[in-house]
Amino acid sequence: MTELRLHGNDDEIERELRAIYAAPADESYWTGLEARIMSRVADLDLGWWGELDRWARPALIAAAMLLMAASVAMFRARQAETELAYENILAPGPAPVETAVRPTLEGEREATLRYVLGR
Repeated sequence: MTELRLHGNDDEIERELRAIYAAPADESYWTGLEARIMSRVADLDLGWWGELDRWARPALIAAAMLLMAASVAMFRARQAETELAYENILAPGPAPVETAVRPTLEGEREATLRYVLGR
């Protein structure tokens, strides 16, 4: 990369450029700049974000109510399961046992299936 050389003393040019591009030393400049930026931010139209801000409280209330309703429903379902379990345990006499009837495979198609399955 080539180095840019200006005619004259490089130190003097550097000093002048630093003076031109140096940050303001006065604190009031920075305070004023901050005030201008913050006023622009406050005036900024947020579009649909502003609508979300309006709905925040009702949405939180609705979410809390939904959470409470779900909790009550889960508690009642658990309570019903517990009562049913106690009724099954404390019921008089043994519960009737149902026997499952296993169908038998008959016919040519079923014979082929038994052969393929190795039974």
